[in-house]
Amino acid sequence: MNATSPDAVDGIVPSSVVHPGSVAEVQAVVRAGRTLVVSGLGAHLDVGAPPARVDTLVRLDRVDRVVDHEAADMTVTAQAGCSLATLERVLGEVGQWLPLDPPSPERTTVGGLIAANLSGPLRASQGTVRDLLIGIRTVDAEGRLVASGGKVVKNVAGYDLPKLHVGALGTVGVVVEATFKVRPRPELEEAALMYAGTLGGAADVALAVRDVLDPLWLEAGTLERGPGVAVGVGGIAPEIAAARHTIEWVGARGCVAVEWTRDGAALRRRLGAFPAAPALAVVRTSVLPTEVGATMAELRRISGDVPVLSHVANGVVRARLDDPEALRRILAELRPAIEAAGGFVVVERARPDAKRRVDVWGHLGPDLALMRRVKAAYDPRGIFAPGRFVGGM
Repeated sequence: MNATSPDAVDGIVPSSVVHPGSVAEVQAVVRAGRTLVVSGLGAHLDVGAPPARVDTLVRLDRVDRVVDHEAADMTVTAQAGCSLATLERVLGEVGQWLPLDPPSPERTTVGGLIAANLSGPLRASQGTVRDLLIGIRTVDAEGRLVASGGKVVKNVAGYDLPKLHVGALGTVGVVVEATFKVRPRPELEEAALMYAGTLGGAADVALAVRDVLDPLWLEAGTLERGPGVAVGVGGIAPEIAAARHTIEWVGARGCVAVEWTRDGAALRRRLGAFPAAPALAVVRTSVLPTEVGATMAELRRISGDVPVLSHVANGVVRARLDDPEALRRILAELRPAIEAAGGFVVVERARPDAKRRVDVWGHLGPDLALMRRVKAAYDPRGIFAPGRFVGGM
């Protein structure tokens, strides 16, 4: 079918849009040899650099089944177009979950989750896609179906090929099915909000919590009432009570107030939506956890009174920007300093007009040459999402 403006990828309208209804139809699309970008429900197409060209937008919203759920083995297999909300319902029937919580789970598909390496606050305790993905089926550049990994947790020997597709934005193949290990869902999930006087103070409190507790999730930044910390805890009632005592003890040493909510999951979802809220751009930095407070302060020094939020335990800090000049200054002033210290600064999401003016990915150093060789090996014709990944790949 003909594409229209809602089908645009970073402002580039494809020549056509296809909705394959089976893996075989996906293979046929790839064999046609036209450049393509793959999408599920379209929630995260603003991640990555603009494509150099898009002949065909491949929407996998019809390849959307939960293929297998082995509750006893704690694994689940789903097609790429299956939404995380659907997975949550299926797994929730037996008290399990796939503990990955990116923005818009109802519009996030399994394929998009892998391609964009999406995560949320739960990464503090549960890890990321790389930690939970154990098997994958993809369509390669010749239209062949390739399987790697499997449906048991301990099955990897040699190269861990499923991880190759994590975060690659569909540039080395089309993900059509994936298998994850799942975990028991906590019986209860509650959360504490602790407000501090400054962002640096909030980061210090968050690190103090991390040092005495293993929280389910841990966020710091500009919360509803100012600089503060949000701590999620999960488990049975006695575990929650013990965590409450510890958090209140830490909070009494460095916070104005400690507030509790019994619906910790709802607060976590609101915080997890931070990267996808409307903005000109969302900048993501990766630093040491001990540098989170200084990084948040520096982002606001450069950009003004912008919202910032961090996964403190992982050193990930994000800022939402509406001023193109602020974006330019962050990349010109902050990116070199963070890269020199071994971290990175990327433009995680942005409107097309903002992306055209900046380097989304930043400096990659010697890793770029290896990544180019991988791209050439897996996509010799250059048909998979050309230009979207690092170094123009």
